[in-house]
Amino acid sequence: MRGDEADELRGEIVALETALASAFGEIAVLRATVEGGGPAAALGAMEEMARQLEGAVLRGVVGAESLGRPEAAAGFERRMEQIVHALRNAIAFR
Repeated sequence: MRGDEADELRGEIVALETALASAFGEIAVLRATVEGGGPAAALGAMEEMARQLEGAVLRGVVGAESLGRPEAAAGFERRMEQIVHALRNAIAFR
């Protein structure tokens, strides 16, 4: 495996770890809804998570590029954009 490919995969790993943390956050929001927070509160919290993920994309890309790892930045950005898109679809579905 070339170094560039390894950097891309490292970027994707970080993105997936970030997404996992976000999923746990969504579970917490849904539990809060079941316990009385209401659907509007849950959707608002999910929307905030989507905004935070979008911010994470920018921070991750800038951080990787500043370390001289453009391939890691590309892998991170690609995976996080897919995750944010999926979260936005989930919000629209609800």
